[in-house]
Amino acid sequence: MKRIVEILPLAVTALSAAIACGTLLQAQEDPTLDASRRVFGYVGPGLRAIRRGPDGSYYVLAPPSPTPAAPAKSSTGSKAPAHPLPAVLVFDSQGKKLRQIPAQPRPGEIVSPSALDVDASGRVYIADQSANGVSVYTAAGTLFAHFLVAEPTQIVALPRDQFAVCSANANHLIAVYDLQGRLLHEFGELADLSDDAELNHQLNAGHLAADKAGNLYFAFRYLPEPTIRKYDSESGYLLDELSLTTLDLQPMAQSARKEIARADSGKPLRPHEIISGLGVDSETQEFWLALGNLLMHFDNADNNTASNRVYTTYGARMVPNSIFVERDRLLLGNDPLGIYEFAPSSGTIHRAE
Repeated sequence: MKRIVEILPLAVTALSAAIACGTLLQAQEDPTLDASRRVFGYVGPGLRAIRRGPDGSYYVLAPPSPTPAAPAKSSTGSKAPAHPLPAVLVFDSQGKKLRQIPAQPRPGEIVSPSALDVDASGRVYIADQSANGVSVYTAAGTLFAHFLVAEPTQIVALPRDQFAVCSANANHLIAVYDLQGRLLHEFGELADLSDDAELNHQLNAGHLAADKAGNLYFAFRYLPEPTIRKYDSESGYLLDELSLTTLDLQPMAQSARKEIARADSGKPLRPHEIISGLGVDSETQEFWLALGNLLMHFDNADNNTASNRVYTTYGARMVPNSIFVERDRLLLGNDPLGIYEFAPSSGTIHRAE
């Protein structure tokens, strides 16, 4: 992405970078990208995130499947499967479940996890929105630290034992903490979408990702024009902003703005999700955006190099809510469809060996 120099933190003028490679193909003309197989087979409903640890294990945030162990009795006296407690499931590269985090989950320890990440040492970070907290676990699944953070919706591990979160009602998009739970700084101006403060906070929800250099990428879920920003996590400087304003995306943007106006008039909000998923190649700083089932790939100079409609192995339309980028494949996750492997199409992954 293009870098901006001499930008003051927390008071930046956004750079709107229009796509220079021409108008995007219409939906019916977009080439398709079909999944090659489903991975981590039984994971699906409740899926929130996929990550990979330094040991090569895969970490999946999704409720475990119900098991017949220790069944509970229903009101009629019959036995029913125990309700699984929220946890991070850990798999090997072949998809075999190795363990879960917490190793011994207790009722109420994790209430409603919304996001996770894994740092270079193997520590696991869980954002628990309903519990107003962030929990950090060792790779073995024991609790390392717990901090109170108001309604965390996204979390990313950073270098130097720090982590970044997005919170539902914060006055900035991103906050950075250390592993003692100290707030180091906040940055990222909210988009001005509504005069109603509560509604505006809801509409500024987004997806958060990072690269190895410690840059943070924030993609707005509901901003009518698909928009992603790139920040320096240390300084809070806005490095770049990409806003897609091509003609074929205008009907989607107009529909979203009509719904915002409707909510402004006092009617219940039914937000139009614009960007459903974000994935970043931490090495190359390339990134992927999912707009419904349209998967768009951008190189690190903001050029749109590929756009594909994605489908599962059995032809179902897939709207990814989690995108994980590897050297030779993409893992796209959807709640409730599960996680699928996609071989990159031409122009999808360009990483030097």
